[in-house]
Amino acid sequence: MTFQPASLSPVEAAPQPATGAEAGAAVIVLRPVRSDASPPTPPLAAGGGSPELRDAEVAGELLRQLEVQRRLCAALEAIADALPDNLDTQHTLHVARLIGPTIRRAHAFEEKTVFPLLEAHFATRPELSATLERLHFEHWEDESFAEELAEKLVDAVMRVASRRRGERPKAGPAVRFAAIEPAHAPGADGRHAQADPQAEALGYMLRGFFEGLRRHIAFEEEHLVPLLATAGQGRVTP
Repeated sequence: MTFQPASLSPVEAAPQPATGAEAGAAVIVLRPVRSDASPPTPPLAAGGGSPELRDAEVAGELLRQLEVQRRLCAALEAIADALPDNLDTQHTLHVARLIGPTIRRAHAFEEKTVFPLLEAHFATRPELSATLERLHFEHWEDESFAEELAEKLVDAVMRVASRRRGERPKAGPAVRFAAIEPAHAPGADGRHAQADPQAEALGYMLRGFFEGLRRHIAFEEEHLVPLLATAGQGRVTP
């Protein structure tokens, strides 16, 4: 999934607040466009040199990809905390544009470079094959979830921008977790005001995504990175 026009990354540059008029304009021109093409993975060093050096390069790139995903999680958590009344619409559009490409780029690197390298070095470990298969399935789930989440974030920005302009927002499709019990908070008069169910559902969806992704990152840091660090000594193939 990609967004046009391209804009700066919120995980690499600080978000810039937008005025109501700017937010409205952004909603008009930025819409998600599905794409099957994955962003290119960063190139590693060309062939040659010792296997240990190449393994160290792979380990370093994996750590970098995991850190980029961790920053994405932090940006998504900030959006969840801002719902429903303090949403920075321009920043949210930047983050929505990043979700799919960031996840696909990291997964492509792992599955085309990291997993084959580990399988070559540790071919006699049957448990490794099961672990990599599990990670592959989690990648597929996360990419599917990322596409849906990006669309819901853009829909949320449209609703917020319409409300700030005083327009009646168009009804959109229900968020996947629409069955959530709405939260209630006491108002100034002591009564309990019903929270926005769409914002509640989006917040739940956001937390489900970035909490799951953080667990995935922690697992790979704990298990894959140490294996890559010792891959030169663990080589068992001819």
